Amino acid sequence: MTTAAPETALAAAPVSLVDVGDSALAHRVLGAGPDLVFIHGWPLHGLTWRHIVPALAARYRCHVFDLPGTGASQWTPEVVCTVRRHAERVVAAVHELGLDRFALVGHDSGAAIGRHVAAALGDRVWANVVAGSEIPASRPLLLRLLIAAGQLPGGMGGFKMLLRSPFLRQTRLGWGACFADPERAEGEFHALFGQDLLDHPRRVEGQRLLARDWDWADTDALAAAHAQMTGPTLLLWGLGDPYFPAGEARRMAPSFGGGARFVCRPDGRLFVHEEHPAWFAHEAGRFLDAHRPAG
Repeated sequence: MTTAAPETALAAAPVSLVDVGDSALAHRVLGAGPDLVFIHGWPLHGLTWRHIVPALAARYRCHVFDLPGTGASQWTPEVVCTVRRHAERVVAAVHELGLDRFALVGHDSGAAIGRHVAAALGDRVWANVVAGSEIPASRPLLLRLLIAAGQLPGGMGGFKMLLRSPFLRQTRLGWGACFADPERAEGEFHALFGQDLLDHPRRVEGQRLLARDWDWADTDALAAAHAQMTGPTLLLWGLGDPYFPAGEARRMAPSFGGGARFVCRPDGRLFVHEEHPAWFAHEAGRFLDAHRPAG
């Protein structure tokens, strides 16, 4: 018997599809005010923001996408899923939705995608929140192993085997490296992101697309993207993040053209927004409130 994920305001929001040419992004919107665009990381989908969006929706209009291969998006196996190609799709989606100016909130590969979006759109992006994400020229061992496993034939089958075992999915081979408290990989989180993959084989193949098409040049190019970003950036990190080390993240802060501030949670890891959502929403909200556009 599986545990169903509890309903949240974001999960209950209607889902529409935004045509971006080679695929369609599932889109949920909640709240009113200046626009915020949320981009999830790997191997998650848009409902990873379920505890963050309701805290911000009273004063912002929050747009949450599922990238191709994830959640309720529509895609074909031929779709190319590099970081930069995803950025182009997000740019197409905000054009399609008619978003003139907006801020970005991204996590993991979603924040790498968001930085390419911000560099491409300049002043249209008035602020950026970047959480636990790729660092130019950095090649952490765990990240290299994860990508290599995803590129192997049957590699995602091994990941499914991990997901079936409560013990294994709490180890560093599973979700354990992402949480300071590995038990956070259970319950609601597992129902949304682990059991979802076990129940939907097509979504497993969809999640593999980013690893299949991975190009380190896209993350190295973030150095140039940072210099082109005009809005201010908040870097929110977990101190124990083994994929994107906090020390390296702190050192990249001066590279942002619009300025950046680094804030670190001592008892956090990669999924700091999942493990400490109230803290994350408070820090992100305070930053966005300070920089929200007049009117």
